[in-house]
Amino acid sequence: MKVNELQINQNFDSFKPDQVKGPGQSGHKSNQLDKIGKEDSKSFKDILNTKLDENSSLKFSAHAARRIQEREMDITPAQLSRLENGVGKAQEKGAKNSLVLVDKDAYIVSVKNKTVVTAMPQASTTGNVFTNIDSVTII
Repeated sequence: MKVNELQINQNFDSFKPDQVKGPGQSGHKSNQLDKIGKEDSKSFKDILNTKLDENSSLKFSAHAARRIQEREMDITPAQLSRLENGVGKAQEKGAKNSLVLVDKDAYIVSVKNKTVVTAMPQASTTGNVFTNIDSVTII
């Protein structure tokens, strides 16, 4: 069940028929019915565009965000764009978990979820073994 449908069902479940007044009468519950129809009447195009925007953006897990901050990594908008591009290329090849190298930084990314799982600067990558990845993308 979609979130909007769930909200509508919850709102309708809270109505008591004896409290809803007819047209022309000022009933609190009937005003709620009017609001529900207006608030949840997004067009299919709007919903589709929202979903496409969600799918196209790269997310960072709490762990990755913490590592980026702890390791004082600066990610420029250009690097972020290249990282997103690298994830897209890995997805095209059917990768599930990829090590994406952008300049001197390494990112482990869940390609399916478009989520950066962890991040590290080049100094931290030397001597490490990367496991549970099925591809390496160098951008």
